[in-house]
Amino acid sequence: MTVTVRRDDHFANLLKLNLRSRYDQKRRSEDEVHVSDIIPSSCIRKQYYSRRFPEIDTISDESIYHFIRGESSEFVITQLANMGVSQANLEFDGILAHPDIMSNDSVVELKDTLNFSRLNMTDEKFKSYLRQLLYYLVITSVERGIISIRYNMKELRWIKSDSKGDYFIQPHDGRGPSIESWSVHLPKDDIVREIFKNEMVRRKNLFRKALEHSDVSILPRLPEAKRNLRCPKCNFYNRCMNEDDETTEAHEMANELDVMDISGVIDFRPFKSE
Repeated sequence: MTVTVRRDDHFANLLKLNLRSRYDQKRRSEDEVHVSDIIPSSCIRKQYYSRRFPEIDTISDESIYHFIRGESSEFVITQLANMGVSQANLEFDGILAHPDIMSNDSVVELKDTLNFSRLNMTDEKFKSYLRQLLYYLVITSVERGIISIRYNMKELRWIKSDSKGDYFIQPHDGRGPSIESWSVHLPKDDIVREIFKNEMVRRKNLFRKALEHSDVSILPRLPEAKRNLRCPKCNFYNRCMNEDDETTEAHEMANELDVMDISGVIDFRPFKSE
């Protein structure tokens, strides 16, 4: 009597097929503008191309797994929090928003990441999380928000890079998989609310205009300092950088001073352990 064990990709392929189908259902139509489309940390040109050329915007296995990990994490944490409405459908001046959790006095944004280091205001990713939450606070007129980040990996520290890749160590005192939360307070009478409101509406109007006139040149590329890590991996890289133009106004918009980088606008205090 023998137990046979053979590799069988049928089940894995079935899962990937169904996950890809669900991922595709999340694609947005051309007449919808979401907060995540216009947030400065996202590439607004990529959002345009994804609408115009969905057949080129192929979905990698990695993206699918990130998607399902985030979906499952969000579902579990939302149920455990039990503090408000999940994925409320909100609309503000033609902009759609879906906060992860919303109650009468707070908005919670849940994030799930494989990042090997703990994020703070020195990281673009954390700043994008914060800006998205601030947009939600403006849209809802709520003063209090929470960013909750779930780390799936134990903390690693970078050592060096060479032609073979990056090298890290796992320190004995490194923090393990965990959830870190940050409270955010934006007073209702703070002028920053009006600045973010104007920023949202400006980018939404520009995005709609680009779609209506099939003119991506009026949309800013990512600032040059952020391109090396992100742009070469984009399916639309050649079209964006070598075929389509960028107007002078769009280029200047990409390099405008970010209100969040102005001294005194953000009062950030890191965890004591940092």
